[in-house]
Amino acid sequence: MINKIPPKKSLGQNFLIDENIISRIVRSASLTKDDTVVEIGPGQGALTRELTEKAGSVIAIELDERLAARLSETLSGPANLQVVSGDALTFPYESLPGKFKVVANLPYYISTPIITRLLKARDKISSMILMLQKEVAARLTASPGGRDYGYMSVMVQFHAEAGMLFLVPKQAFTPVPKVDSAVVRLDLRDVPEGVSDPVFFEKVVGASFSKKRKMLKNSLKNSDVIPPDRFDFLMERFFASGIDPSRRAETLSLSEFVLMTKILFENRGL
Repeated sequence: MINKIPPKKSLGQNFLIDENIISRIVRSASLTKDDTVVEIGPGQGALTRELTEKAGSVIAIELDERLAARLSETLSGPANLQVVSGDALTFPYESLPGKFKVVANLPYYISTPIITRLLKARDKISSMILMLQKEVAARLTASPGGRDYGYMSVMVQFHAEAGMLFLVPKQAFTPVPKVDSAVVRLDLRDVPEGVSDPVFFEKVVGASFSKKRKMLKNSLKNSDVIPPDRFDFLMERFFASGIDPSRRAETLSLSEFVLMTKILFENRGL
């Protein structure tokens, strides 16, 4: 049986075994037979089996070659399942035909890089249902001013409507992890109006959060998003637009970051 394959600690493997949680995740994805689903880290296939029953097709990407091979054997029945033995960080999502949904129990140690990679393929993805460490889920869905709000909060919410769905106790996994988990839903959306260069937006947000709990003007000073000779002028423009440069980055809303980026982009003097 597949559960005789021991988990690899180096890959952060914790297998979801709670049938009720599995059913809630699948329901949250709102799947139909018209949907293609990409599952990252199918592990023992407990979630994979239910996905094949609800979706039109399922592409399961498994880094562990042992599990990928066993999954192909144990779930050989569903004709709508494709098991890919490979790395989710390098998988060519952009090459898949049409749009797809992502459903994944992400390894905690690599969840942020995977989310970043998926957001780069945002044009191909309609929604994501992700199981994450509870603290990471809190960061992705945090509101301005809270202790969890930061760079990843802004970047994820720039690309998607983000919401926390439900918490998952550590006892829902084997082996039992040291932390609880949470399931979030990300509904991908168009780039907010006013951002003509998403790459520049990312640089502005990164610079704003580069010095933790420092005033915005101190974080942006000497950064590569503002020419030194236009720094004072741009700080005045921020203030005139309603963004006090003495505020901290973690107090700014997504719309304020969009406005700030627009001001910088249009007034850099380049």
